[in-house]
Amino acid sequence: MSESIRLVIALAYGDTIRQWEEKGLFDRELAYLSELQQQGAAIDIVSYGSRDEYEFRARLPGMRILCNWPGFSAKTYRRHLHQLHAPQLVKAQVARTWNSPSLVEASRIAWAWGLPMVYRTDFLLSELRRNTFPDDVDTIEKLEGMESKGLRDAARIIAPSQALADSMARMAPESAVKVNIIPNFVDTEVFQPLSLEKRYDLVYVGRLSVVKNLWALLEAVEKLDVNIAIIGGPLEREVGTTYDESIKLKDRFGDLDGRIHWIGRVKNEDLPAYLNRAKCLILCSHSEGHPRSLLEAMACGLPCIGSNIVSIRSILEHEVSGYLCETGAESIAEAIKAVLAQPRLMQRMGENARRFSLEHYSLPKLARREFEILADVARRNPLPNAGKRLLNYVFRRR
Repeated sequence: MSESIRLVIALAYGDTIRQWEEKGLFDRELAYLSELQQQGAAIDIVSYGSRDEYEFRARLPGMRILCNWPGFSAKTYRRHLHQLHAPQLVKAQVARTWNSPSLVEASRIAWAWGLPMVYRTDFLLSELRRNTFPDDVDTIEKLEGMESKGLRDAARIIAPSQALADSMARMAPESAVKVNIIPNFVDTEVFQPLSLEKRYDLVYVGRLSVVKNLWALLEAVEKLDVNIAIIGGPLEREVGTTYDESIKLKDRFGDLDGRIHWIGRVKNEDLPAYLNRAKCLILCSHSEGHPRSLLEAMACGLPCIGSNIVSIRSILEHEVSGYLCETGAESIAEAIKAVLAQPRLMQRMGENARRFSLEHYSLPKLARREFEILADVARRNPLPNAGKRLLNYVFRRR
């Protein structure tokens, strides 16, 4: 095993481990944490959940859950979490975000206990807000200020794509030298080709939000003699997602005489079966970070149609490992017709997608790369002993 480090990972405002379970993501998150643990990371998870979070101890072996056990309001807990968990945090070596929304929590912990912070994220909140609500200038500017400070303060930054790294460099030029590109992982042993009967011509996996461009996608489906499975839901806690959007979509399109299958949320471990029952995945978003649904479909050997935006065309090579189109309904419809009419092309793209996934997105390889970054940060930022750090904290508070 590699050298050991103690890593504290902060969840975002209001987020809990229980939500991983409710959203069907627990096994996926556990897989990555377990790989980091195997490399030598002792992991503390700071959660907004109550004492009920302790129920997950047996399913997170060797990891410590630092939760809101007194039952504070979320606002109060955010303000005092670095104090509440002092006995554990005083021994930590590196603080890491879970994603961009947890930047405030990770920064607070890092500041209080003199820790180096690793800013790991799949997206920038400010970009997501701009793409979803472009007129909300005040919120966008506030998020940009928070994120640019986080980029400047971070010891290292982990982004899943060059496109996101470029956006970070534009926001905070001095952060460019700190960015490390590590793609999102796929458990290629779970997500793999299966011999299942095809039920759907198309499958979409993701949030029902404006930025996902589902309106244009369903207009394209409406024009064609095809069916589609829509997997996902209006996750109200996620930025850029509103319940109203899913209501509007269902009111407008209904089920198109049985051609739209509104599946809802699916546990991550059940998703490979749904993907393998479709002929093709389609993702025609206006904006993406590093879309995990696309990576998982590719690992299943599924041909994929994606919008011709930077974050998708950096993954899909047109007519090699996928098929690119524009975001308008007409272009989407033409792409669907072109792909479904060419079985040999679909087979070739699916085989290439699977091969690409195995080569670039396997879990052990990517977890190893992150651990090496975390260990290097810990080596470059040696900390005084716990007693001295506690005194430093008290002095800093004064």
